[in-house]
Amino acid sequence: MGRPKKVLIVGGGFGGIAAAREFERHNNSNIEVTLVSNTSHFEYHAALYRVVTGRSPLEVCIPLSEIVNPSKTVVVKDTIEKIQLTKQIAIGSNGSEYPFDYLIFAVGCKTTYFSIPGLKEHSFTLRTIDDALRLKRHIHQLFSETAASKQKKPIDIVVAGGGATGVELSGELAVYTKKLARQHGVPPSLVTVTLFEASNRLLPTLHLSSSVIAEKRLRALGVNIFVNAPIQKKDIESVYLEQMKIRTKTVIWTAGTTSNELAEKSGFTLNHYGKIEVRQTLQSRDNDSVFVVGDAAATEYSGMAQTAIHDGEFAARQILNLIFNRELTTYRAKLPYYSIPVGPGWAILEAEDGTLTGKLGWIFRRFVDFKFFQSILPASIALRAFQEGRKIYETCPECSSIDAKEY
Repeated sequence: MGRPKKVLIVGGGFGGIAAAREFERHNNSNIEVTLVSNTSHFEYHAALYRVVTGRSPLEVCIPLSEIVNPSKTVVVKDTIEKIQLTKQIAIGSNGSEYPFDYLIFAVGCKTTYFSIPGLKEHSFTLRTIDDALRLKRHIHQLFSETAASKQKKPIDIVVAGGGATGVELSGELAVYTKKLARQHGVPPSLVTVTLFEASNRLLPTLHLSSSVIAEKRLRALGVNIFVNAPIQKKDIESVYLEQMKIRTKTVIWTAGTTSNELAEKSGFTLNHYGKIEVRQTLQSRDNDSVFVVGDAAATEYSGMAQTAIHDGEFAARQILNLIFNRELTTYRAKLPYYSIPVGPGWAILEAEDGTLTGKLGWIFRRFVDFKFFQSILPASIALRAFQEGRKIYETCPECSSIDAKEY
């Protein structure tokens, strides 16, 4: 059959890992698989908000070496700077070249600030484990400084963006900051959590009923909510809206994402949202040897972890079809379900056959977390990662006594 076919996977998220493991399941010696990622670990972004509010980072940060089989998949830590589509070579940050017969483009999205003045320089994001730990340290520092000062200043935390991440984070922070106030001896009345959404309701991609339920739940937890309230600018001390100014050093931006610049730099055809145009086979319109999966692809449910896993497995099977001269199949998007935690132990589940809320919604969400882990990890590692999510991880002396049972 000649030399082995070189398959290059760019991106170590859900889509890239799902593709690598799909190739491993077929165990074919005629394929050489290389996965290039800019980190040496996989990050479970859906649980990053839990790291900010005291849970173990080991739930969301898993070494790639524990996920894929090193005898079947070569993992390289590098940042791909450009892909030469005609030459079928990917170029790394240090000049390394990765030639390929087939490429799976599984690069996720990045944060966009919509050109809002000062926002990038003076806000926090929640895209990586480093972002989560940085934000957590900042919040603890706020409480430590307030506790030590004679003149107690308010602690105002602003979450910008009422989508899934913003709703999840603000609900957790409303509960978590109360515990921090108690641990640090700060009057709870000094602490506020405010959520701003530019559109006319929270969770705008979900049904209206889910938006109403989420808002009611967040208000019950003590979150201040403003809709139709886009941020105008941010400086060191304050955040500005059209008719409002809030003095705060803590703005957490969860409102905007856009495609990774690698897609544009490599000459892919993009739609008006910046996503790569694909054929019905999930092949790029620019090169039949390139398959695009997950957040980068212009598909119906792009942006969901469930979609990325589905796409990664599908793309791997398509490449196997090409290698063994089999007919390609038509891509069909998989309808996702939405499970949004709104404070500890409480969630909204929105699926095709109805909506479930409360404790049962939360139980289902944790089941979904485990199923995600199980879909890309060996069983023992999936169970370990899932169990880590139950542990409290606090390094601040005042907070080290927080018990997992009370949070």
